[in-house]
Amino acid sequence: MRIQLLLSFLSVFLSFNASGQSPDIETIKKLNEDWLSSIPKRDSSMLSKILADDFIMIGPNGSRQTRNDNLLNLFSPTVEINSAHIDSVEVRLLTPDVGILSAWTTFEMKVDGKASTGKNCYQDIYMKRKNKWVAVSAHVTLLSIR
Repeated sequence: MRIQLLLSFLSVFLSFNASGQSPDIETIKKLNEDWLSSIPKRDSSMLSKILADDFIMIGPNGSRQTRNDNLLNLFSPTVEINSAHIDSVEVRLLTPDVGILSAWTTFEMKVDGKASTGKNCYQDIYMKRKNKWVAVSAHVTLLSIR
């Protein structure tokens, strides 16, 4: 009887815990989708809501970029991102207030008028601040470009 009671309690606790995490995971995935969709649209308003004021990104070439750098890059006259597609995405919650998103994407772009396609992967760290998820860090790796 005790074992059945313990198993019932664990089942309820684990299902509650998993369901409590699901909305946060979905929120982080949605932020990632919004982030990617903001780039071809050059939507700095949307991107500014996603990136924390102290956001830092390490780019594919090892460069350190701030939130403001990312917002300014949207309007680069030499680089135009035409589309970005999420190939796969995973989110893990490390704590109730810290999540890591790992994603692989395919993109189409023009650099100095020359069209190319590419693939990259990235890892973003999100934190819940004042009950709102924001991206605080990112690291991007370029996998291919042609």
